[in-house]
Amino acid sequence: MPRYKVTLRNGTSSDKTFESDFQAVNETHRPTETGAGIVKIDRYEEDGGVTGVWSAPTTSRTSRT
Repeated sequence: MPRYKVTLRNGTSSDKTFESDFQAVNETHRPTETGAGIVKIDRYEEDGGVTGVWSAPTTSRTSRT
């Protein structure tokens, strides 16, 4: 099974194993999660590289007048 690196908003990360990209995103974004603030999920490739699977949309504040 592929290994994934899950990075949190506070800069910490952990490696987890999932069966697919879909499962990685689905399992880490369950409604029961305590809002850990996941900002990025990467998949480790067999050749040692890393491929981005999902990243949180950047938020920008717009001023309303």
